[in-house]
Amino acid sequence: MELTEEIKISLKREYTLCSNAMAFYEKAIKDFEQKYHSPTDTFLKQFESGKMGDDADFFDWYAFAKLLEQWEKTQSVLRSVLQ
Repeated sequence: MELTEEIKISLKREYTLCSNAMAFYEKAIKDFEQKYHSPTDTFLKQFESGKMGDDADFFDWYAFAKLLEQWEKTQSVLRSVLQ
């Protein structure tokens, strides 16, 4: 299937949107890692096992990590289509 120029432009715009969203979540996650002196992988294991408590930061951190994963998947698909 050949992509029209309009579709390519739209997909490139979506790719940029993904990049911007990812940068936002990466910064927020880095801030949480520094604040709580823990890498996100470790935090996620503890949070999912119920060991982190109910602090609002923990729910935000968890949501940001999951959203980042989704944006990364979306960007990967867009990258493969645009190549």
